[in-house]
Amino acid sequence: MYVLLENLDKSEIINNKLYLIPKPRYIRKKESPLLEITANLKIKTDISVDLRYIIDEFLDALNVSNGKREIDLKFDTNDEVINLKSILTLIESSFPKMDFGSIRKEKKWKEQGYLVNCVENSLVVYSESVQGLYYGLQTVIQIGNSNSIKLSFAPVTIIDYPDLLIRGVSDDISRGQAPKISNLKKFLKDLSHFKINHYYLVYMHDMYQFQNYPEIGKNRGAYSKEQMIELFNFAKMHFIELIPIFQTTGHWDNILHNQEFWQYGEFPGSNSLNIANKEIYDLLDLMIGELRESFKSNYFHIASDESWDVGKLASKEYIENLGIGKAYLEHYIKIYNIAKKHGYEKIIIYHDILSKYDEILENLPKDMIIMYWKYNSKRTHPIVDKIRNYNLDIIVSPSVMDFNRIFPSLTKAENNIINLTQYGFQKGAIGEITSSWGDYNNKEIRENRYYGFIFSSEMGWNASKNIDIMNFWASLFIQFFDIQEMKYLKIFSILKSIQNKKRLHIRDNAYYNHFFSHPYNKKSSSYRKNIKIKNFDKVVADLDLIITLCSELAQMDIKHREQIRNLAFVAKHMKFFCMKRTNSKKMVSFLPEKGNLKFANIYRDEITSIQDNLNELIKDHEILWNECAKKYGFNSVKQKYLWLNKFYEKMLSKIENKEPWESPNIPSETIYLDAKKRNNIYTTYYRKDLSIDGEIITASIQLMAGSFTKVKINNVYVGYVITRNSLNYIMNENNLKIFDITSYLFSGKNTILIENSDFEGGLCPINIYGEINLKTGKKIFITSNKSWKGSHRLNSDWKKVKSLGAPPRYIGGLCYPDFKNKIISSRSDYIAQFNFLVGRFSRKFYRLLKVAFKLFHRYDLIE
Repeated sequence: MYVLLENLDKSEIINNKLYLIPKPRYIRKKESPLLEITANLKIKTDISVDLRYIIDEFLDALNVSNGKREIDLKFDTNDEVINLKSILTLIESSFPKMDFGSIRKEKKWKEQGYLVNCVENSLVVYSESVQGLYYGLQTVIQIGNSNSIKLSFAPVTIIDYPDLLIRGVSDDISRGQAPKISNLKKFLKDLSHFKINHYYLVYMHDMYQFQNYPEIGKNRGAYSKEQMIELFNFAKMHFIELIPIFQTTGHWDNILHNQEFWQYGEFPGSNSLNIANKEIYDLLDLMIGELRESFKSNYFHIASDESWDVGKLASKEYIENLGIGKAYLEHYIKIYNIAKKHGYEKIIIYHDILSKYDEILENLPKDMIIMYWKYNSKRTHPIVDKIRNYNLDIIVSPSVMDFNRIFPSLTKAENNIINLTQYGFQKGAIGEITSSWGDYNNKEIRENRYYGFIFSSEMGWNASKNIDIMNFWASLFIQFFDIQEMKYLKIFSILKSIQNKKRLHIRDNAYYNHFFSHPYNKKSSSYRKNIKIKNFDKVVADLDLIITLCSELAQMDIKHREQIRNLAFVAKHMKFFCMKRTNSKKMVSFLPEKGNLKFANIYRDEITSIQDNLNELIKDHEILWNECAKKYGFNSVKQKYLWLNKFYEKMLSKIENKEPWESPNIPSETIYLDAKKRNNIYTTYYRKDLSIDGEIITASIQLMAGSFTKVKINNVYVGYVITRNSLNYIMNENNLKIFDITSYLFSGKNTILIENSDFEGGLCPINIYGEINLKTGKKIFITSNKSWKGSHRLNSDWKKVKSLGAPPRYIGGLCYPDFKNKIISSRSDYIAQFNFLVGRFSRKFYRLLKVAFKLFHRYDLIE
């Protein structure tokens, strides 16, 4: 199978550099003039008419590089133009030491290998497969891009095939940011150019419009059957397997948060399905069956990672009787059989749960593929060895390190991708899939995933080799942006420097939590000391340089122009962070009530300038989001910006009216009864009597659960709240809830009763804040504190409760909610993390955990 370009003209220029991603396995470059495409170019090929689009896309790519130049194309099909004998002669003369006979027997060559030969006045691409031919044409495009003279090729001979047959990415589409189909197509086409051949959509279990369960995915941007069929067919045209990652055990909280589906989970809002409930298999059977209508791949990923809640409640007795390992094994085999029933031949599952149990590894179907994920820079991975010892195929999965970051941690990603891919290859891994995650509502600009994804294509193709990272980045700038420009190198050097040298003085993955925290959270010397801004002037100067360079690049004729705006936005975002922290540090010592006119005017102007920058960021972020993703999900991100703006507005008001600083956090304390029952699932009741004297106009409360709370007022059920530590969208959107309780209250004595079930095995904590507005103008506040009573039995003696203190202690900042507009408090992404850790830590470490959090608060590390 071949494509032959004839009638090329010799140029007078000799180019010694080739910038190719991934770098070919064998390459012999000749010191001869470039060969240029002429107006009388002839193309000969033996591919069928239905595959002619490959040639069309190839020519489109060349024409894009050339601007408006027209080429007269003539197609001529002749099977005898290129024959095997001539190919073997060419290889023998170019690579005399190569044992091509052995190479030809390898699956890697047969399925994806190719030859490129550019010499005299012609260029030929040869392969034994259509996929290999496609990859060869992508390499030819890159050879052309390597030259300053467009539509010209360096005389070169290349023999190439991959180390790993599976090279792919997993793209998180389920945590708030749902990319448009047009954006996903762009990713597919662009990544296929770099020889990526697997694309996983994470997670499809609530991002697909199931006809049998229409309530799943509502108002989430879920994809229709027709959209996924269209996307699947598009991926196939570019030799990419489009594969759903469909959770079949854990990470179900987006669905199990819905009361209609509680019956399928361990408990309300559970992370995990109840594997003792036979009805879940009917549910999964129907869902997998519907997915099969869109995804016709041989591969299906059943995920089953991080299923932390299995055996906690609904399946507890079943698990205790059967044994956790055997119970998991039986569950996995049932899912395997369902997937096989629907025509999927290759079933993939994550490693983290099953690898703990030898009986699972020993008895899993031997054609199951284990995906081992690990996001660190370690060079060895004993669990990979363990899995391989059971003769199970394995795919390794590093990360682009973008989760909860304004920009991916590039150096960490490089080390993770290199080390894990190389180790996996040495141990016989069949592939490499690099992941991207959107933890905590996926605030990131998804386009910034490209860089890590493309780097993974290099590693997957060349897993046996050492990678020249500088050469990779030089090649990326040329091949991705189609321009040889040092400005890109400067931009990425600065971004890497900020990350690697911790110039923002925070952990990369804590960026957003600090960014959206209240700018005037505390007034203490330790808080002021903890706000580190050393050398921020130099950081801002570097970020200004990025913004300037992006402005200059935007004037040039380049590909992927949208990336320029993305990079400029990242720089503006970090610059705002520096401005915010610098202002916060100053304002710790400022007392608005003192009325110092000089400083008041300075700070007022400074805050006004900060607000202007913030408003610009909001506008830019929304534009960039809407260009690549559906509208769903951005409102929750936007609300975080709006809260920040409101905090600045409040400080301006204080300066104007000479009002003293006051804690921006609600005064309600996070209360619990005792810590004796931790590490178990249990229920605690909290009670508060409330006297109201007067006519009630409005009354509202905001409640944080720990982890499932029902509210009753005067023995009338009001509603429920689920607050759990989660990375997933629905849980994070609803971890606080506001209730209008006007109709439940009356003048006189009222009783608030909270029934709180802790499914984490933590402290069973709650935090409640409310306001009652009387006709007289009086306001009554409802706050959780030590005056509340608690009990583990509804009708037993009520005891004094204990307190973790008011926010931000243990749960992070909680500003006053906007009851009028029913907007919950601005809160930390880690609001439920302490209780989650209490449940996971053993009893002997509980005290150490509590001391650690006290120190965090003492030194003002919690915002």
